[in-house]
Amino acid sequence: MIRRRQNFENIESFLSPGVEINGSIITQGSVRIDGKVEGKVNVKGDLIIGEQGRIKGEVRAANLQLAGRIEGNAIISGRFDLASTGVMAGDVQCNILTIDEGGQLNGNTSMGRTDERTHSSKLKYSEPVVDKAK
Repeated sequence: MIRRRQNFENIESFLSPGVEINGSIITQGSVRIDGKVEGKVNVKGDLIIGEQGRIKGEVRAANLQLAGRIEGNAIISGRFDLASTGVMAGDVQCNILTIDEGGQLNGNTSMGRTDERTHSSKLKYSEPVVDKAK
């Protein structure tokens, strides 16, 4: 099986091991986290969480590579790659999901664009379907 991996070359910010943040992180660029964050993380670009990285709170990003741990929900507009050392303890919403052998996902997942799910869920089974072609 050939896997296409997201290329994360444009990292603009870095949170090194030993650094702890209590509060929100909001950025337009891409970030790598190897420290600890307790609070919301909202990244308009790509987010990499290294093996030592820990986040306790909601995560939003364009793409996510998780080799550390997240305790909270994640909303990823693109691709979510869960590495063999990664632990996701919360619900995930994304378009593409890959999980390496050993990666742990403990929560609900939903894939695809949310507007499509919302539209399709409006039609209930009890409603009659009218065929206008007749």
